[in-house]
Amino acid sequence: MWQLVVDVLVTVVLTTVEVTALVLAFFAIALKVWAADKAGRGVPRGLKRTGRAVAGTSIVLLLACAYGLLLLHLPVAASAQCLLAAAIPFFGPILTGVNRLREGLARRCPGRQQR
Repeated sequence: MWQLVVDVLVTVVLTTVEVTALVLAFFAIALKVWAADKAGRGVPRGLKRTGRAVAGTSIVLLLACAYGLLLLHLPVAASAQCLLAAAIPFFGPILTGVNRLREGLARRCPGRQQR
């Protein structure tokens, strides 16, 4: 019984910390993309590589953490780490779609950009 309680608590704490770190990392990357886009040069290649590196490193770290949690006999926390690692590849296309939606709205309403 106590092992399940510890397992769930570890799951909640680890997932909260990791999701917060990922959101902050992608927010920082999106902020740099926005700043580069304001200058009219588009998204630099180095910034795209940085985003891919953050995603790849996150996946490797999450899977390593999941393996360690399995060794500690915490299956719920390990499976949560695997699910989070499986969700990371979808962040890039989602961010790209949001950026294209923003660009489409900017083209339709050009007066909104001049502030």
